[in-house]
Amino acid sequence: MRITYTYLSNPPQQFETESDSVIVGRAWRDQLVDLDLTPDTTVSRRHARLSRARGGALWLEDLGSTGGTWLNGQRISAKTRLAPGDKVTVGQTTFEVMAETAPLIAAERIPEGVLTSSVSAIDSPSALILAAASQEIIKRRLTAFYELGAALGTADTVESLSQTVVQHLRQAIPRARRAALLLQDEHGLTPTAYVPENAKPSISLNLARRAIEKQQAFTWRLPTLEETGRPFDSVILHGTRYAMYAPLIWKGEVLGVVFVDNTDIGGNFDDEDLRLLMAMASQAAMFVKNNALQQDLRRQEVVRSNLLRQFSPQVAERLERLLSESGDWQLGGKRAEPVTILVSDVRGFTSLTAGMDPGDVVKLLNELFSVCIPIIFKYNGAVDKYVGDSILAVFGSPEPNHRQWEHAVQAALEMQQAISAQQDRWQSRNLPVCQVGIGIHTGAVLHGFIGVAERMEYTVIGETVNLAVRYCDGAQRGEVIISPAVYQQVSDLVEAMPRTLRTKHPETEPDMPAYVVQALKIKPTTPLPGQE
Repeated sequence: MRITYTYLSNPPQQFETESDSVIVGRAWRDQLVDLDLTPDTTVSRRHARLSRARGGALWLEDLGSTGGTWLNGQRISAKTRLAPGDKVTVGQTTFEVMAETAPLIAAERIPEGVLTSSVSAIDSPSALILAAASQEIIKRRLTAFYELGAALGTADTVESLSQTVVQHLRQAIPRARRAALLLQDEHGLTPTAYVPENAKPSISLNLARRAIEKQQAFTWRLPTLEETGRPFDSVILHGTRYAMYAPLIWKGEVLGVVFVDNTDIGGNFDDEDLRLLMAMASQAAMFVKNNALQQDLRRQEVVRSNLLRQFSPQVAERLERLLSESGDWQLGGKRAEPVTILVSDVRGFTSLTAGMDPGDVVKLLNELFSVCIPIIFKYNGAVDKYVGDSILAVFGSPEPNHRQWEHAVQAALEMQQAISAQQDRWQSRNLPVCQVGIGIHTGAVLHGFIGVAERMEYTVIGETVNLAVRYCDGAQRGEVIISPAVYQQVSDLVEAMPRTLRTKHPETEPDMPAYVVQALKIKPTTPLPGQE
């Protein structure tokens, strides 16, 4: 691809690349582009993309720029094919694009400069450091390698690790004036550190990609006028005369690229510099990968800890596995039906604990919850949330459960029995005696995980939840009240009496039919899921 571009009345400039994709814009800090149109400040940071399809067809698309991308005087709104002679305008810069169907220069030539030497990225650091050289040079390499390793051992974030690498590269390689480290992510190569910090990164993305594709470290120099080929305009803009690039590779996985350069005439890098750069890059790759693994383990531990707060260990383990995969259970919500909601609430809790020390109130609640939560988990329920002295539990979600209604009722009755047994212990310690009302309803909800990966929580919302709260409000001390929808599912299993719940606002809320569960007719013999 060959691009001829003109900014205002300045002389035309040319940009050539063998790449099939060119990002046009203005480089700034960690936002890199292939064709840097600085000093045109009316161009967005990532303004437009030019791409070449098989056969040489050229396409143009805007990347959400502020001023838009214009083709022959018309602003484009979708990816558009270019024809010969088309004029493209971004900001105050106009250009024409040509696609070559044959190489612009001989295969052995490098259009963006001259590669003077290279080293394979698969060579071990020890082989690179101890390669034939004087004892003084080997000592210098070993010292730089050791000092980098010692410094990286104290870095605990990818940012501090990256900054440590670039600082040591510039110190260890005498001719290096600038250095940068780029890491590979889902968006491509992103600079995570560079020195000096008050200057733009002077990186050529095409040279960085070459280092990755060839899995080689190499030295580069600006070509002379007598040599065929033109350097990239972005390289000229930064004044780069000599540069070295090395891939960050650990056990076959490409993690990124490191780079050093200078602007001095006669300041070319030699083979000793290149071997040291590759050795330090290999060492940095090991620490980058180790840091990523540690962060991943920490994230997994936090996720597992969050899951264990809301689910039984068996369910938490299954969900942890599902969340680590690209499937339905990612952050976000979706509709589920049926799902059964259990809400429990301490009757008269505010007056019951009036005058108590706040610490004693929290201790009392913790004792109550420690009695109830294991029972909910036992019947494969999930704890959505605690609201003061209230518990909202879910059955049939996030995993379907064809016995969810039976399990919810069994859990409610067993909770009431356990709380009744706990009352004697509270009385013996002169503590208030908590008595709980429980309501159960079933229906459709929106359910899912909200927050961020490290602090996500499972939750359900919808009218089903609101109605479950109202059934709970209608339950007296020690009662379990279920909705007709739940009763329809468990009528053969429970003894229950009908009741009409009077609402607080009869003018807007009708009375609600309900059932008070008195006991199970028979003790279920079918084992719970996970207990077979």
